[in-house]
Amino acid sequence: MGQIDISVILCTYNRAASLLSTLASLACLRMPPDVKWELLVVDNNSKDETRDVVDEFAKTADICVQYLFEGQQGKSAALNTGLSAAKGKIIAFTDDDVVADPDWLLFLTRAFAEYDCAAVAGKIVPVWNHPKPEWLEMEGQQAVLNFDLGVEEKQIDCPPFGANSAFRKETFQKYGVFRLDLGPNGKDRVLSEDTEFANRLIAAGEKVWYVPEAIIYHPVDPRRASKSFFLQFFYNDGRAAMRTLDCPKDTVRYWGVPRWIFRPLTRNFLAWMLSVSARPRFRYKCRTYADLGKVAEAWALSRRAANAKKTRKVRPTAERAEL
Repeated sequence: MGQIDISVILCTYNRAASLLSTLASLACLRMPPDVKWELLVVDNNSKDETRDVVDEFAKTADICVQYLFEGQQGKSAALNTGLSAAKGKIIAFTDDDVVADPDWLLFLTRAFAEYDCAAVAGKIVPVWNHPKPEWLEMEGQQAVLNFDLGVEEKQIDCPPFGANSAFRKETFQKYGVFRLDLGPNGKDRVLSEDTEFANRLIAAGEKVWYVPEAIIYHPVDPRRASKSFFLQFFYNDGRAAMRTLDCPKDTVRYWGVPRWIFRPLTRNFLAWMLSVSARPRFRYKCRTYADLGKVAEAWALSRRAANAKKTRKVRPTAERAEL
């Protein structure tokens, strides 16, 4: 097939049915004939018909399709497996439950040449196949994968979402790969493996561009449109925020929790309790849960650090006793 220009990495876990629809949309992508791209489907230890779906798709696809298996449970591990096999100079990412606009990849990757950027973010449009809850506010919403920064192409200072993003391959060589302690892994639902990597680039001064014409449609799973899902999402989002935060050692802490967390926690809790209207009341409840996630993660990290410190003290003592 010759030189590969673009690699699309799609990680999947037990979603053979939705994966079939995603692959069908990728087969309809419109790209210039002189641009060569490949699709890497990373199966993260699925127990359903994922392998059969990918094999059947590869038989008729006009693009290079590669099936990869990653037995270590966790999306970050699967993403890193895809990165190690990718041949393109541009690496694009999407999910296994979306539908790509026919010009998605064209617009997503064209921006690299036009704006000399390190990363590109596309638009993610939620698709409702059932009534949207009255209590749901869509502005800035992530739980249902909504990423819309307007109609103009522009440089942004916020990270793109993994379902619709692309990076120069050299950025992974320069800034590392995805953190294995982030991302869904079957047990721990702490997310943000994608945004954490993009934040590394932004912190280093790299340019991230937003391209609204690069569209991914994300059907909203009815299970996501519940208050319990949202509260769990925000709680885990708070945990991820604390896990990725580089907190100074001299930060004042109570029970291992940085003191500054308690102010927004109190403010959001009171706003939740005092709000009369349903929408703002639930908004502040979600923010309170995110703050509680930060508290829980900060406490867990402090306990882990304390236990590690005890272990380091015991080990030299045992070694001296042996001598």
